Amino acid sequence: MSSDYSAFARRDLGICTVLEPEAVGEPGRRMFRLRVEAEHGSALLWIEKEELHELAITIKRLLRTGVQRTGEPDVSGDPEATADVDCKVTSLALGLDRASGRYMLLAQASPDGSDAIALWAERETLDRMADRAFEVHDAGRPRCPFCGGPTVPGRRHVCPRAN
Repeated sequence: MSSDYSAFARRDLGICTVLEPEAVGEPGRRMFRLRVEAEHGSALLWIEKEELHELAITIKRLLRTGVQRTGEPDVSGDPEATADVDCKVTSLALGLDRASGRYMLLAQASPDGSDAIALWAERETLDRMADRAFEVHDAGRPRCPFCGGPTVPGRRHVCPRAN
């Protein structure tokens, strides 16, 4: 299965046992990542907040499933966490291996694609990760009900739509 993709990835982590989106830091200064534990290693894949959101949307469209609240508490990721691979992702690709029914997430860590990491996930794992990604994305600063912009508790929000 994964050997067909060895030309695309420097490292194939194999099938994920954990694929968890996390936010590290205080609201307004959070950084986002995917924490991966798989059969051939672990990774911390750092992505932008909106990339996490777009990945979740893409997964839900691909799987044709609705968003489900997981009911899990919103816990920030451990800023001291370590992994076999710890990198900033420059691009993501998502694919399906029809023979196994598993999905591949290819995370490129360099603009030329020479430093890519492949990981594999079952449908249920990927679907749950997308649900959690929406929760992590939305757990930051409260949003203004008029413009959708972030607000800071204790500070006056200047809203262009309420002006």
